[in-house]
Amino acid sequence: MHVICLLSQKGGAGKSTVVQSLAVCAGQHGQNTLIVELDPQGTLKDWSKRRKADSPAVLQTLPQSIGDVLDDACKRGVDWVFIDTPGHHNPVAIAAASYADVILIPCKILSMKDVDAILPTIAEAERSQKPAFVVMNQVPPNAPKLVRKRQVKIQEDYGIKVLSLCLSRRADFEYCDEHGLSAAEYNPHGAAAAEIQKLYVLVQAILHIAKVDDEAPDQVTSADVPESNQREDTLPHEPFRPEVITPQPEVAQSLQPREVEVSGTNEVLRSGIPEASTETKD
Repeated sequence: MHVICLLSQKGGAGKSTVVQSLAVCAGQHGQNTLIVELDPQGTLKDWSKRRKADSPAVLQTLPQSIGDVLDDACKRGVDWVFIDTPGHHNPVAIAAASYADVILIPCKILSMKDVDAILPTIAEAERSQKPAFVVMNQVPPNAPKLVRKRQVKIQEDYGIKVLSLCLSRRADFEYCDEHGLSAAEYNPHGAAAAEIQKLYVLVQAILHIAKVDDEAPDQVTSADVPESNQREDTLPHEPFRPEVITPQPEVAQSLQPREVEVSGTNEVLRSGIPEASTETKD
């Protein structure tokens, strides 16, 4: 059983949207999924009430009960558990991250206030001693230079791995919610659905490397995705078996910021890029 925890002490970062999107995506791959909501606002519980489908199941519970909930899920044969935590400082809820296999920290990028706001969350994730990654969320599709600048700053200044795969600010993520759907259900052929599919594949790859190698790679990583796993007609029938992620080699200091390696579904964000070279006039 895989446990993914979405962690952010700042409200509005998009944790609930990522949780529901990944849970539905895993279900489309034939996986048995469970959403555990620790946020007392009950955003995902309300979303589930608008759904016509019975899955994914959404269980709203107290943070103190997370251990018992996960034990029960494992006994019932659940494949994936996605934990949504409150968007404010809650020591008990943050402790739930210690049960996770992987922690994802969503971060908006339009303002440096949003970027700086993830510092307390990064500190909590480090205390859990679990693999943690920042995923840039609600990214403007027309601002690639700003995205790259923020990614490099977070990875180099804050010392945490940043996924170069971003989730863009797209209408499908907004419209689907009122119907109790995910973006992939609302518009299966849309760009939002494709982004979630790629994130799901990448999370699988991260989980695989975490199990075979205790030392997580220092750089943002990517996975080779078989073509069969990108075809819509195979999604419910052919669960993806991820390749092992390998650390990227060190890069010479002369590397320019646009020289990024593309592998499978995800660019590899390299370290060693001088911050001055990423400044833009967006």
